[in-house]
Amino acid sequence: MKIQNAIKKLNKAGFKVASNDGCYSAKKDGCKYLVEFHRNGKTDNVTCIGFRHENDHSDSMIDYCATFFCDTISRAIKCATACQS
Repeated sequence: MKIQNAIKKLNKAGFKVASNDGCYSAKKDGCKYLVEFHRNGKTDNVTCIGFRHENDHSDSMIDYCATFFCDTISRAIKCATACQS
């Protein structure tokens, strides 16, 4: 999937997308989970699509990954919005 298509899909679902040097994060008001993905190298494709709790962060020093990875942006949106508790 192209980055612009992923951003459009997230915006349509009510998420606000922010980017930081090829890393994209999307937050929806009232939702405790973020949808995240990365630019695949220098292409316009996305990779490493997933979701995580907004207060949970990965820590490479202890080998902890806070992200639950998904196959598609649609699946990440569905999981992030379904986990409201």
